[in-house]
Amino acid sequence: MAQRKTNPALSRPGLSRNVEVAAEMAATAIVLGETLWAAQQTIALRLARLAGTTFDPAVLRDPEFVRMVSEKVTAATQAGLAVAGGTRAIGDAWLEWASHQMVAAEQFLLALWGIPDPLRVGRATGDLAETSLNIAEIACAQMVLEATRLAGLGLAPYHKATNANARRLLRQIPGHFSKSA
Repeated sequence: MAQRKTNPALSRPGLSRNVEVAAEMAATAIVLGETLWAAQQTIALRLARLAGTTFDPAVLRDPEFVRMVSEKVTAATQAGLAVAGGTRAIGDAWLEWASHQMVAAEQFLLALWGIPDPLRVGRATGDLAETSLNIAEIACAQMVLEATRLAGLGLAPYHKATNANARRLLRQIPGHFSKSA
């Protein structure tokens, strides 16, 4: 019996793909948690400052209030550009899946060529089903990985700005000592 040719893209073990996806998801979740914690601190500190404007409207000229808007617009722009650039990887994963499926279909049709043989048809059908399932598993894992990376790309500008805000605002509190100061 002839040795089956394996596609190099299909040779990566499933466990390593799952670990890679899980690691990327965990890293993104950690960044999200840090961002949410810093956002909570930033909102509380800015609200406290904003409350002070009821007694002295001149405090609204504080650069912190101007910075609030520009930082949000900058982070949103950077996140949008990062996500737009990152969507290509998902499309690439889909195109790779489609091309591998076409190659599998071609191999199936070539295996059927010739004098009808039920054993050859059965073997070719089994090979097509196995290859198609392997290709789909790899493609799904790759698309999940890329989507998770995409989330990380979109989150990164917010993470950077929010953490910088929290550190800066905490340093401005009299008597507060911050490790990152």
